[in-house]
Amino acid sequence: MTDRDWQRAVLHDLGGLESGLVAPSPRPAALPAAPQVESPWTAALAASQPPVPHPAPAVPQPPVPAPAPHPAPASPRVPAPAPHPTPDPRPREPSENTPAQESAPRRTPGPRRPVGPSSAAGELEWVGAQLGAPVPSCRRIAVTSVRGGAGKSTVAALVAGIIRRHRADRVVAVDADPGLGSLPLRAGATSPSSLRHLAAARPRSWEETAAHLGRTDEGLYVLPAAPGGAVAGTLDHALFQQGVGNLSRYFSTAVIDCGAGLSDDLQRGILAEAHAQVFVTPGTVDGALSARAAVNWLAQNTGLLPRTVIALVAHAPNPGTDVKRAVQMLSAGGLPVVYIPFDRHLAAGVSITPERVGAAAHTAAARMTAAAFARALAVR
Repeated sequence: MTDRDWQRAVLHDLGGLESGLVAPSPRPAALPAAPQVESPWTAALAASQPPVPHPAPAVPQPPVPAPAPHPAPASPRVPAPAPHPTPDPRPREPSENTPAQESAPRRTPGPRRPVGPSSAAGELEWVGAQLGAPVPSCRRIAVTSVRGGAGKSTVAALVAGIIRRHRADRVVAVDADPGLGSLPLRAGATSPSSLRHLAAARPRSWEETAAHLGRTDEGLYVLPAAPGGAVAGTLDHALFQQGVGNLSRYFSTAVIDCGAGLSDDLQRGILAEAHAQVFVTPGTVDGALSARAAVNWLAQNTGLLPRTVIALVAHAPNPGTDVKRAVQMLSAGGLPVVYIPFDRHLAAGVSITPERVGAAAHTAAARMTAAAFARALAVR
């Protein structure tokens, strides 16, 4: 077959002209669609290719779940805690085993004062803990009153004796009343010397100091203002400070029985150096009025008022309503007020024997002493 014959055959198969070559043109004319003749090779190729789908609108597909991890080795199962039941909002009736009233959140109970038969024992235990505490230096507790006859020396002897019975170190009671002080008599001790002699002697050792002191059977040391119950005469603050200053290095506590009144130089000097004060007044309305005036004076002239304890002393067996009114009048200022009830042994005016003091008066005196000593300890 010649080249021309082959070209004619191809043009015939493509539907071209019967003769001549295809004339060149810038753009070939559209040819009519020829019938598709599927050969065995074309069919096999079509079968091996996936059909091309027409484009369709995108549809969001759900996320493909991740493959489940391989199960972990089995471990012993722990039973889960039972869920708390939902509280029923409806009120319920109290039963025999349910309190009639239930409190909301429980609070941790704080310290409670003992009540009933154990209250006295609990209070005495608290008193012992207060009075037996260590001291940084000699604590001075001044016992004062506005007038004579209020029971000041009796209270001073009670306070000093109670402190001595709760401590293993030395305690001294000092009579600073320039008049006829009765502290040595009430404490039950005599001494050949006095505060004036001690101040003039200037002792250099405990043995020299002890030679000027009296001592009770319970071990309480006593320093009178004058020997043998004589009148002390002139006693100023410089002389007092010289004598008591010699005692401070040997004693843990000094209870000072002051003279009547508050405003003279001696009393003001003692109060300025005291760590606490026990103010004594009769347990009557008149005594409460005098004490209230003294409290106002202390608030304006000294800084001792926050460390003051008021002792209301009953001088009659049946004080009636006067004591209640007196306590109300003095407690209104916020100061601690301790009422010491009438006691026949204390009212006799003799040396105080602790075993003969009634339980009510002894408990009140111990509470008053512990309150004053705790205030003296708070001062550094």
